[in-house]
Amino acid sequence: MLRILILVALWAAPIAAQRSAILVGVDEGARVRPLARAEGRTWSPTCDAPSRGPVRGTPQRPILAISGAATVEAVRYVPRGGVAWREVEPIVRRVFNLQERIEKVAPAILVDIPTDIDSIATSMEPATRPIYYFTASKTIPNSRAADLNVEGGNDPRGDLRIDVVGWVRTGAAGAADKTYSLGTNTSLNWEQSGDRRAVARRTQLTPVGIVRIGDTGVWVMQGRAGDSLWYSLYDVSIRGVQMVARSDPKEC
Repeated sequence: MLRILILVALWAAPIAAQRSAILVGVDEGARVRPLARAEGRTWSPTCDAPSRGPVRGTPQRPILAISGAATVEAVRYVPRGGVAWREVEPIVRRVFNLQERIEKVAPAILVDIPTDIDSIATSMEPATRPIYYFTASKTIPNSRAADLNVEGGNDPRGDLRIDVVGWVRTGAAGAADKTYSLGTNTSLNWEQSGDRRAVARRTQLTPVGIVRIGDTGVWVMQGRAGDSLWYSLYDVSIRGVQMVARSDPKEC
């Protein structure tokens, strides 16, 4: 009898492992686009799509579709000027200033140039210490064209644009870690003045939703730059930010 039970347990183990796999995709209306598979703590791109949920997305506003032991948390944008915005805004500005120094942007050209906080987003689910995703930028106009060409011609005028995105959280009252920067990414780009295509070429990383697996929160982000489109998944926690998978729609 014991031998039979052991055999049944061994036979059932692969099935249990198979059922534990989690599929993540995005519903774009016409189809569910597969993104990634999670098996335990291992993530990998996949062409296996999860089943469609009761709500449809659109190409402009895709929504998450998942299968397996996970839940989806929607993302909301923090109202500008509200209580949460006023609490997070100074954190974002300090993070932005730090990134400027790391990138060694000359302080002289930053004088009187304001930092634009474009958006702050967080989970719809209430949390004692919520995590916020922000996008911020600064545009430094170039008032004169630099004579850098060998032939002696002038380069066209342009602007230096600094973009910083990342995740932060606020600290508990009275705690040592009053503010927390979990992870950021900074890009510096020169954009020719009057080039309308420069806006379309800027990299945009937009949150689609959060996959919650136990106490792990994985942010699914849609990336765009010009005609390029991709999705990336980030494990975001108090330990930091780690990209766990990246999916190129052309691969499936």
